[in-house]
Amino acid sequence: MSDQTTSQNSAPQAATPQHAAAPSSTPALTVQDAMHPRAVSIGAHETLADAVVAMQELKVKRMPVTQNNRVIGILTDGEVRRNLPPLKEGLTPWDFAGRVGRVRVREAMRQPVHTVTPETPLATAIHTMLERHIGGLPVVDGDGVLLGMLTLTDVLRAEARTPRLRWGAVEQHMTVGVVTTPADAPAHEAAAKLKISRLRVLPVLQDGVLTGLLHEVDLAEAIDRASAGHGDTVMGGQFFLEGKTARDLMRPPTGHMRDGTPMRDALSQMLALDVHGLPVVDDGGRLLGVVTISDVLKTVLGQAQEG
Repeated sequence: MSDQTTSQNSAPQAATPQHAAAPSSTPALTVQDAMHPRAVSIGAHETLADAVVAMQELKVKRMPVTQNNRVIGILTDGEVRRNLPPLKEGLTPWDFAGRVGRVRVREAMRQPVHTVTPETPLATAIHTMLERHIGGLPVVDGDGVLLGMLTLTDVLRAEARTPRLRWGAVEQHMTVGVVTTPADAPAHEAAAKLKISRLRVLPVLQDGVLTGLLHEVDLAEAIDRASAGHGDTVMGGQFFLEGKTARDLMRPPTGHMRDGTPMRDALSQMLALDVHGLPVVDDGGRLLGVVTISDVLKTVLGQAQEG
């Protein structure tokens, strides 16, 4: 799941994180302790097609963009998707490849780019990620030359190696007031909730019990399949998702946890499943909240401030 993978309810409402931090006696970590030093970059002059191939082969969601060996931007899978021709235009494979091949990375990249150095306190990097809603930071030297990358998963792995006196249980840190969707709700209504709340995943409920997870990417693929060969329509997703419900497009609710689960176990499960959020349910399967990667990082920051 992604970051609410993360948190989600009917009408969007402010989520209410509950954080209880415990003091730590461990030394403060720096970016050097968490970063991975073999980050792969892409040149600003390369094409969007080059970026797609590189991201698929390397299984990454973001790549620093370099020019003259210096980081000048960052390209994420989101920027790539926004610059791909929509399938509804009905392009032939030849024309589609031609359109993608004419878009340069410098035209699609995000800038200015937020960077850190190896000496940056890890807590500072976490603050930047949370405040800017970004999942990765290029690590550079004083001249802006790329040294590596720091991602949210890197931070989780570093924190998992650090002994903590007490983190408490998931209900002390999870986000409540979660945005959800009923299993029988029209798929286009669920899509609207995702768009308005800027979430990537919605828990799907049947009589209050967690029954599935609806991913933004699955909705987008369903719309693309239905819209192929059609022109633009005023109704957009509502037209192409007509007749489908959240149940039709949801995935099984893998990776959920029971209340009372230690927060450290939640962190380990996020790493094992490679997700950024986990639903929390009671013994009857009723949704109580969601532990997101932001909840984990805020817990870490609370400990760093008190430690």
